[in-house]
Amino acid sequence: MIKTVYKAGELEIFKADGGDLPAVSAFLNEGRNALRRIEFFYPYTEEELKSVLENGCFLCAADGDKIAGTFALDTDEKYGAQLAERIAECTKGRIAPRFAFETSGLMVAEKYRRRCIAGALADAVIAEAQKRVRGHYLCGVVQAENTASISVFFSRGFVLAGVYSMGGEYDFVYLTRPASAGFDLRAQVKARVPFRDVEGHHARLADGLVGTGIREGEIEYSDFEEIYSNYSSCNLS
Repeated sequence: MIKTVYKAGELEIFKADGGDLPAVSAFLNEGRNALRRIEFFYPYTEEELKSVLENGCFLCAADGDKIAGTFALDTDEKYGAQLAERIAECTKGRIAPRFAFETSGLMVAEKYRRRCIAGALADAVIAEAQKRVRGHYLCGVVQAENTASISVFFSRGFVLAGVYSMGGEYDFVYLTRPASAGFDLRAQVKARVPFRDVEGHHARLADGLVGTGIREGEIEYSDFEEIYSNYSSCNLS
């Protein structure tokens, strides 16, 4: 029996476990193979998926007994520390959490898209993070041209705080926010950088800017000091 923990419209959201490994793996593989750009979903290894299912929080939106979408929180501290180090390096220490726990595995089956399921899954993962890792940061690692996923993160108060290139084949961006509350991204746009201009992203991050939005094939950048000041006044006072 599915144990509902959240809702995504008319769909149920439940927490998967190790026994759901075959169904979740099959859903993710089928979904990735159906993507127009398969590189937009970097696949889990079997061990990675098993670890998140058993030790993290892997959420599935379900239509009856059929998986319609997934999103997960990886609470592995070693990997969370590695992501935190990368963010601190890219932002010259302006964002320097102890842990940045990865939110990963965002996938919605094609027939269920444009029904706000990705957003509902994101909200559910954030709610779980607030219970489990509230005093730390979250981090999404997304292919640089995957505008649909990046937009979901921006809409939930994540900022683009890092970029990593795998020699031109893949460029990834790191999107982060405190688990407790998202940043308010309504700040003046200071610069715009094309998605795969890795050096341009590094330069803007070194200048103290962070990515806050998407417009016409570019990432918009705003002053992180302004964003954090607004965050502090609302959440740390």
